[in-house]
Amino acid sequence: MSAALARCTAAGAALVAAAFLVTAASGASQASQKLTVYAVPATVQFMNHADDRLRGMSTNPFKLKAEAVILGQGGKEKGNGPFPGDDILYGFKLFSDAKRSKPLGSAMFTCYYTFVKRATCDSYFDLARGLLLASGQVRFGRTTFTLGVIGGTHAYLGASGQVDSVAAAGNAQRFDLHVSGLRK
Repeated sequence: MSAALARCTAAGAALVAAAFLVTAASGASQASQKLTVYAVPATVQFMNHADDRLRGMSTNPFKLKAEAVILGQGGKEKGNGPFPGDDILYGFKLFSDAKRSKPLGSAMFTCYYTFVKRATCDSYFDLARGLLLASGQVRFGRTTFTLGVIGGTHAYLGASGQVDSVAAAGNAQRFDLHVSGLRK
């Protein structure tokens, strides 16, 4: 092995060891948190993409007939949506108490519908310690769901955990945020 290759290998090993030590040291300063927030819808925007579904039927290599798949009488979609391809954007005001007297921040959910009235939702909780990101599947019409925490900004950078959601009184939703790997 040449001297230059040996030096590069040694330098690479030193960098990996340093990264490992930094990761181990930062693990000692991380914490867990359970935070319960109450969310009240502030905005909602539904995007019906029926025109895109029709366009997909006309250029589909599987020779599907649009009438048999999604269209009923008068060219209207069969059944009740949301249908695959539709998406919805929710804005929430967050509160720290069930009476909603103590504002805590805001949240945004973007949900993209797939099949069987399920959606993949990405959520953004804007809190005092940073932005917490969570994602997962939500079944349309259900009152409970769970999302996986996938990180965030500031204190939530590199965080993991889950967000459990249940219906609350007065058109509100309760989110229980279980977060680990929280930066102090």
